[in-house]
Amino acid sequence: MMTMKSYNRMAWLIAGLWLLFCLFTLNYNGPFFDEGIYITAGQRTLEGHGVTDGYLGWFAGSLLWPVLAALGYKVAGLIGTRLVALALATIAFVATVQAAKNLFGLRAGFWTAVMLAISAPFMALARLGVYDVPALAGVAVAFWAVAELHRRDHRVWLAVAIGAFILALFSKYPMGLMLLPILGVLFFLRETRFITDVGVFGFVSLAITLAFVLPLREQFDYLIGWQLANKPTFGITPLMVGYSILYRTGALFLLAAGGWLVAWDKRGLASVMLLSLIIWPAYHLISGNPASEFKHVVIGSVFAFPLAGLGFSALWDNTKHRVAARSFAVVIVLALTALGLVQLGQFNRAWPDARPAATYLVDHVQPGQKLLINESWPYTLYLYLTGRISSPWDVFDAYRITHGQSTIGLCEYDWFVDSHGSYEWPESILETIKQCGSFQSVFSTTSTVIGLGKDLNFVSYPVNVTVWQNTWKGNSKNK
Repeated sequence: MMTMKSYNRMAWLIAGLWLLFCLFTLNYNGPFFDEGIYITAGQRTLEGHGVTDGYLGWFAGSLLWPVLAALGYKVAGLIGTRLVALALATIAFVATVQAAKNLFGLRAGFWTAVMLAISAPFMALARLGVYDVPALAGVAVAFWAVAELHRRDHRVWLAVAIGAFILALFSKYPMGLMLLPILGVLFFLRETRFITDVGVFGFVSLAITLAFVLPLREQFDYLIGWQLANKPTFGITPLMVGYSILYRTGALFLLAAGGWLVAWDKRGLASVMLLSLIIWPAYHLISGNPASEFKHVVIGSVFAFPLAGLGFSALWDNTKHRVAARSFAVVIVLALTALGLVQLGQFNRAWPDARPAATYLVDHVQPGQKLLINESWPYTLYLYLTGRISSPWDVFDAYRITHGQSTIGLCEYDWFVDSHGSYEWPESILETIKQCGSFQSVFSTTSTVIGLGKDLNFVSYPVNVTVWQNTWKGNSKNK
């Protein structure tokens, strides 16, 4: 029979094995579109162009993560950026397990570690170099700090919670919504001290936030307008969003509901933790915005994992039907592991690999040339950081062209890249390029992508990328 110390050691063994698996699978695909943005923006920030480039006018976050992403890239390329993300995700893993131990005991902490380790959405986000990862770490540490505040009754932990929440908020502004479950947990754990705690929390958080926002308010004003106007759906319907959320969090919700049932002495606290799973699904379904859906539901799951751990702990320790209960628990873990492997394989191929075409461009593009690339940022990343272009803005995508940001005709561009993905070229632009008569296909590559179809089935399909070079910029058909 396992002792409490054994449960604790096994939890850290599981965390270590999870970390090793993540480390060995970081090179699963080329840069995700957002990874290209953040690394390039971070490099520009390190060079002194972060504010003047205007990133704060369209990022839903500060330049904190872009700088960290660029520093990681300087050390080990894309893998270096993902290593930084994995380090932050590991902090989130540990903080969530620690919160579970504080709230529900060492057994629940062990099972929470198991649930985290076999969760494909959590692992997928942990290996992705995006600003949702420091937000995840901030929310998880804030949750753990509130649990420590309850256990130790020392307000240094309130300061930790405030600092972690501000990290999450500055990493990604919509994380302000996660203040709801954080304060909910604080309310049920602190009771009579809650008013003072929340007063300190609110005052310090607001003061730091205003100190950051006010000097840059012009870009924040633009950000609000840009976010309201720019809401691409990528062809994803509300039904697809709902199915995707259910596919990724349905099992966790059922397991957390089991934990809620056995948490009879902490029903209010457990209710807050269970309802945290609903925040982001409600946001995406009501707004109709599919962007970052999978990343958001992972962050909302931080509070639910300990409940699932509590439910498994109760099932495993069932003395009346021990053999049946433990057999059932093993079956569930095996089933969730199999589901996790399937989901992880789907995530690993959720976007086309830009590296072959990017390598060709790096080898052939000359400084001073301008490029038309629809899936621009993964290519801009390589072109800019190798010095093939002098500015990220030498690359024009469909958004910049259709919004009148180009000062030259389409036939004057040196390169045209057509990648069939989320940001495809409008037919009018493709027709114009064809009429130029001077663009010659010089390179093509194909990668396999897995995505959710409108029939709610995951399908595998090829994505073709073609690179065209302008052989005669003086074409009289210049537009």
